[in-house]
Amino acid sequence: MNFEETNGIQTGAGVKLVIYGQEGVGKTSLAAQLPGAVFLDCEGSTSKMNVRRLPKPTSWEMLQQEVDFVLESHAQRQYQTLCIDTFDWAERLAIAQLCSKHQVNGIEGFDYGKGWEYEAEEIGRFLDKTERLIQAGINVALLCHAITRKTSLPEINSDFDHWELKLGNKTTNKIAPLLKEWSDITLFLAFQTYVIATDDKGKKHKATACNRVMYTTKTAWWDAKNRFGLPEMLPLEYASIASVFAAPAPADAPVPKAQQVIEKAQAAELPTEKDLAESELLITADGQLPEPPQTAEDVQTQHILDGIAPQLAQLMAAAQVQPSELQAVVGSKGYFPADMPVQNYPQDFVEGWCIPWWQKIVGTIRQNRKTAV
Repeated sequence: MNFEETNGIQTGAGVKLVIYGQEGVGKTSLAAQLPGAVFLDCEGSTSKMNVRRLPKPTSWEMLQQEVDFVLESHAQRQYQTLCIDTFDWAERLAIAQLCSKHQVNGIEGFDYGKGWEYEAEEIGRFLDKTERLIQAGINVALLCHAITRKTSLPEINSDFDHWELKLGNKTTNKIAPLLKEWSDITLFLAFQTYVIATDDKGKKHKATACNRVMYTTKTAWWDAKNRFGLPEMLPLEYASIASVFAAPAPADAPVPKAQQVIEKAQAAELPTEKDLAESELLITADGQLPEPPQTAEDVQTQHILDGIAPQLAQLMAAAQVQPSELQAVVGSKGYFPADMPVQNYPQDFVEGWCIPWWQKIVGTIRQNRKTAV
């Protein structure tokens, strides 16, 4: 039997991604920025977000049918990433189907704990099924909640907290490893808390601003991995991982025809559009061509790409509020330092304060503008 050898990085396949973290840290917001994302929303996380989603799966069978639908229609509907939000809620559907199939009242109703083995086999078959999506060039992102459990190491006598995927207590040693082994990248999203002094003597402190970050490498305190050489810690924004989903250009890619025309015109000393603009003095004082005016939609999109929560980005774009202006108001209220980026605001702060009080925030910002003038 003869086998043909290949080398180099394989391209064209999708990325297998696991995203997990604490409540409100921004798992869904990050997934919404993945290219061509469509959600199978098992718990209603996207109900207040402007994202594409299929009907909420009410059974494990329906969830798998929707996966098949994404595979069959991805070219027509421009689906590039399938997001299951969250997989620990999808796990409930798998357990419910197993119990119904074997006519038991619960997963503990199987003899000798076989229910957990059956579940691991079912989840394993599902992960194998996603390989068809991956080979078709579709990314698969499984979102999960996080939970801390006590663990220990041989060289440490005492127990300590360890962050891991929130899958059933008795399935942790079966299901969580399956997802981590299956994934190309497992990201742990967390709040990086700051502690500041509240008195001039530095004796009293309080926890305040929390930067939102994501960890890409496993440690004793959390699970993570990546096969792309990413730094151990990154800001929680899509730009930090965008390179993972960028298709590499072929080394011998042809020069676009438009560029060829420009190069020929320059070689023949013929004026190009840029030359004409400069000749008509349509350039700025620093010698750069002026940028076209941005619409509210353009601003909103840029805010989202910068990592700002989509709901807040929409409000900011509509009211023409700059991030620095919002930061100044938040800082004046003492919630977070004025230099803390808007994209690092926790999701619960955005939904619990920024959005409900938006009109008053805008009023304060307008007053600040008048005062500055």
